Amino acid sequence: MNLNYFLGANSCRGFYSLYGSFPPGEGSFLHIIKGGPGNGKSGFMRRLAAAAEEKGLEVETVLCSGDPDSLDGVYIPALRQAWCDGTAPHVTEPAAFAVDADYVNLGAFCHLPLSSPDGEQIQGLNRAYKALYRQAYALLSAAASVRDAAPEESPTAWLSGYVGGILDRELHQVPAKPQPVLRRFFSAISCQGYVHLNEEIEKLCKLIYAFDANAPTALELVLREAQARGARLILSPDPLDPVRLSAVLLPDCGLAFVDPGWELPGCQHIQLKPAPSPSPAPFAALMEQALEKLRQAKALHDQLEAVYKPYMDFPALDAFTVQQIEAHILS
Repeated sequence: MNLNYFLGANSCRGFYSLYGSFPPGEGSFLHIIKGGPGNGKSGFMRRLAAAAEEKGLEVETVLCSGDPDSLDGVYIPALRQAWCDGTAPHVTEPAAFAVDADYVNLGAFCHLPLSSPDGEQIQGLNRAYKALYRQAYALLSAAASVRDAAPEESPTAWLSGYVGGILDRELHQVPAKPQPVLRRFFSAISCQGYVHLNEEIEKLCKLIYAFDANAPTALELVLREAQARGARLILSPDPLDPVRLSAVLLPDCGLAFVDPGWELPGCQHIQLKPAPSPSPAPFAALMEQALEKLRQAKALHDQLEAVYKPYMDFPALDAFTVQQIEAHILS
């Protein structure tokens, strides 16, 4: 099964990273890609993923939370090989160089030095797009404060028993020992708007329950009930505020619980008493302003890449990519 997800979030807490848990497989080796904008990092990983799929291997791809059309990582479970963009804002370094990770320097294919006008333009674009991200994060923080202004009711004993009954019915085999908890974003706040990877949830889970209200506290209850039964879990944090949950997945039995933000056909709704909530208008206005800042930042980043691209030796990068595919995937 090929799977797409995010490991970062543009959130009320700034850029929130889950890259410390990548790659997920024990004994996996991570190739950390370094290089500047427009140096071909995403395209390099996309070709690695395509080569693995052509070989019939399952592939996990990490989408960029700023631009979901771009890749930030690739993991091939059968080969225990992973690649990720190790540059800001998700700077990644080896725990033990050459033991569990190494570097892939795509910046080596960028001919330097830059011309003085191009260097000045790059510095200006860098300052401008980073300032837009800071503004977006401030707006997301304000939006989260508005959304969370009303207190939520605690889950009732009825809900605990109802969720427990579902888990007892669907968990046919209880693991002998507690299973690891994996965190993956299946939604993102990006230049494309609020993105939900509905298909990825549906790949993993066929039976889906959606809470119509009080979802954060209800999902925490699901988490506690599932952990008490030793189930293997994938948690999808809320991208606006990642300390909250957006979905709890039990992939071994194909079961998921999600918040109201998901539009999944065929899901079963669990109606809870809604908590008092502020007017949605201020929240929506703040979110739209934040999204506009992210769209503007993406446009500036595209300009930044365009300045670098004439300095790139793409034929040499292409040859290197082929060599890497042969060494790590086709061998």
